[in-house]
Amino acid sequence: MADRGNRTDRRAGGGGRRRGARAGHEGRTSGGPRPLPAGAGTGAETADATTASQSPEPAAPAGGAGAGGPGSLTVDITSPVDVAGHVSTAVSCQSTARRYVESSTATVEGRTVSQGVRVAGYDGPGSYPAVITVSVVAPDSGRYAIDAVPATVEITSAGGSVSFSASTSGGRTLAGSIVWACSA
Repeated sequence: MADRGNRTDRRAGGGGRRRGARAGHEGRTSGGPRPLPAGAGTGAETADATTASQSPEPAAPAGGAGAGGPGSLTVDITSPVDVAGHVSTAVSCQSTARRYVESSTATVEGRTVSQGVRVAGYDGPGSYPAVITVSVVAPDSGRYAIDAVPATVEITSAGGSVSFSASTSGGRTLAGSIVWACSA
């Protein structure tokens, strides 16, 4: 797999700038998510969930709309479409009876990104196995979604992060990372 950290940003206004040069991504040299441990299952809407893991990147904004802090998402989808940015949006985070549930929807670069995380056995900030759901609706190129895909999430007292790479029901790979900050 090619090193995504060094590819040229092809989005409008990219002007040949390198993707790794965006705020919060300085020094990024890895091409994406690390593999999921052997024996992990597949999601309901996936033909073949290949890998999912926690994000090695800091929770710094990647640019775009949003002030950061409570109620924000930093999105970096790398496949099958490029969607990257930081937006302020409602982020629901609930933890009850040893369960953690997070969900949000935002518009980033004209595309609607919806995502959710479910953790069983939650007992405070840390790294957990989870199931995630992510969809990207791009008016110019369609809808890509993964549902109930196993992943490792990193949950903090203010939000969390996840990286993913899994096949959609249509056989395309949906890959990237999302960092969320729970609404106050």
